[in-house]
Amino acid sequence: MRSNRAMGVVLPNLPRRRFVQGLAAGGVIAGLGLGGMPARASQAQGTAFGTAPVLRGTEFDLVIAETPVNFTGKPGMATTINGMLPGPTLRWREGDTVTIRVTNRLPEPTSIHWHGIILPFQMDGVPGISFSGIAPGETFTYRFKVQQSGSYWYHSHSGFQEMTGLYGGIVIDPAGEDRVRADRDYTVLLSDWTDEDPMRVLTKLKIQGDYYNYNQPTVVDFFRDVSREGWTSAMNKRQMWNQMRMNPTDLADLSSATLTYLMNGVTPAGNWTGLFSRGQTVRLRFVNGAGNT
Repeated sequence: MRSNRAMGVVLPNLPRRRFVQGLAAGGVIAGLGLGGMPARASQAQGTAFGTAPVLRGTEFDLVIAETPVNFTGKPGMATTINGMLPGPTLRWREGDTVTIRVTNRLPEPTSIHWHGIILPFQMDGVPGISFSGIAPGETFTYRFKVQQSGSYWYHSHSGFQEMTGLYGGIVIDPAGEDRVRADRDYTVLLSDWTDEDPMRVLTKLKIQGDYYNYNQPTVVDFFRDVSREGWTSAMNKRQMWNQMRMNPTDLADLSSATLTYLMNGVTPAGNWTGLFSRGQTVRLRFVNGAGNT
């Protein structure tokens, strides 16, 4: 049986002004700078607001290509699956054998790795280890038996494609009765986006590890420590950090100086919404697909 059926979701009842603001802030009808829904090309009408379609069944066709996006007011190019960011959520059932045909329309090789999924190594999707990758213009068929249940995700293992949008959620229903009963079931995929070329980001970090840290300790901070702890203690603390070639505000390599944080492909200003009614039980499947969220 083959069925790639998308899950329908009703749009929230928002005032027109707020709705338009959310679209403009969220990011993505190609070429228009609109959004608040998963990033996809201009055929986006009909796609649920802020919700990647759920594809069910045992056979799936995924197409990887570049898609214009705009999350921040600056047009960019994303690597998408079926024209969407994130890609469609794949819903399988434990015990089924699934077939996923992946077509590469990029000008470079690509791949999909099934994160946390138990499968034959030939289907793992890691170029140079389990297979040679999917060349431009080619289609690779993944086929394996689903041996588990739960919430997972898939993503590229080629270059910076994951960072530019090639990822999506996986939901696997148990073979028997699901012990978790819910009226609403949402996958919440966390990710991040940069308008910069990821290679340029890496180059900056190689030159200066704290390039994106805009909260460096200052002379004012030092004398504040002196007034609180005394000269010797303040000097010893500063020396300790210098010897480690670190500083106390270096919490992460990247920050909001270059990243925009997404929830199901929607920016914070876009306000991703999951609908429910009073008294309903809601199941949220959080997947952290981000490099820095």
